[in-house]
Amino acid sequence: MTRRAALALAVLAALVGVLTGCSGHTSGKESGVDQSLTEQAARDRSYDYLRQTLAALPPGVSLSYHPDSPVLGDLRPGVTVPCDDSNTVEHGPWNVQIRYWLVGVPPGQDRHYFDLIRAFWAGKGWTIRHGSTDDYTVATTPDGYSIALQDAGKGHGSLSLATFSPCFPESAQGTTTPQPSVIERPDRK
Repeated sequence: MTRRAALALAVLAALVGVLTGCSGHTSGKESGVDQSLTEQAARDRSYDYLRQTLAALPPGVSLSYHPDSPVLGDLRPGVTVPCDDSNTVEHGPWNVQIRYWLVGVPPGQDRHYFDLIRAFWAGKGWTIRHGSTDDYTVATTPDGYSIALQDAGKGHGSLSLATFSPCFPESAQGTTTPQPSVIERPDRK
């Protein structure tokens, strides 16, 4: 991954944290932590939201670790990270973060697909937050997941999607299911 792309993804992750924050998902849950949520359930729900987003797009697209653009680097599998990023809490809640490149977008259509995704999320009634520039958007679902869409600004093939789960207890970490390197667009039902 190029230094600039890595920086852009780091800024996106920080922005999503500021815009949504782990503690934002309260829904009656103690301290913003969903005590019934597990890492596996958080991953499964994140994949579900990514598949819903893909299904809203024309055929031919998928999500991949590998971008269409040769100037961008591969993304790594999703991770679990502490919800408190101050490095002052030794044991606390965690969340799942998953990132993919959107691949298969026809040349010259990145902006159109960006707008299609944003419109789909708005049509679902998800809370939409726009950045200070028009190259990223964050949607928050009713159950507290955040999905970020970013255009890395490297021309064709530079759209990415990232999901951020609500916080779950440290004891709920653990999964044996590897993250798929590609998520195909499901057929519309």
